Amino acid sequence: MKTSNMTGKFARRLVAAFTIVLAWAASAAAQAVVVGTGNPDIDVPAVQAAVDQGGDVILKGHFSFNRPPTVPTATAFVGGLATVRVSKAAAISGTQDEAGEMASIEGGTTPFYVEAPGARVTIQALRFILPKGDAILVYGVSGLVIASCKIEGLEPLPSIGGGEGIDIITSAGIPTPTNPGKPGNISGTLLIANNDIDVAGGTALDLTVGVLIFSVGGPGAEVEAYVSGNKIRNSTERLFSSD
Repeated sequence: MKTSNMTGKFARRLVAAFTIVLAWAASAAAQAVVVGTGNPDIDVPAVQAAVDQGGDVILKGHFSFNRPPTVPTATAFVGGLATVRVSKAAAISGTQDEAGEMASIEGGTTPFYVEAPGARVTIQALRFILPKGDAILVYGVSGLVIASCKIEGLEPLPSIGGGEGIDIITSAGIPTPTNPGKPGNISGTLLIANNDIDVAGGTALDLTVGVLIFSVGGPGAEVEAYVSGNKIRNSTERLFSSD
């Protein structure tokens, strides 16, 4: 796995270029607009149905994901359950309302879980308000953009003693030679840029991380990871990365 830091100007250009490619590929499949209601029993199924189609998914308004998670994750390292699964190529983006407020998602245990090996996914311009465990967990993808998102607080899960803002991982814990996870599930260019991440909300004993990358890439599934321009606050550790 290659990792690289970039200047803010270059990062913005790369985000724009890579997002255009992903959005073009996604919009060729489908396009959906979902408007938040603030009712989790409406918002969660609506967003899930939209991402199940794949393609371009545009979120508007305020969404509530405050209900028990039902989506099993491939690793229990982050709690074992999530709220919405992204399983196809998709470009998920938020739009601002008339007052200039970002599309927001309140609560939810791992609001977005990406398990889409071989597919390209982008998530951008969304505001996550006090998610539980993680805001975004990625287990399988081939080409990824997470850009211009805002994470306001994080509620650590007691079962794992912490949580992450953005979590890209294929192992059930810290990878070892005998238990490496499935690093081949994640390949291509990973671009994590210009996000504002505040992981405040735990105790002094909780491990909270802004961006975590574990067990990704390998022969035939090479990864280039670019992490740049992110503002990360109140984390125990700023960034872990591992092959």
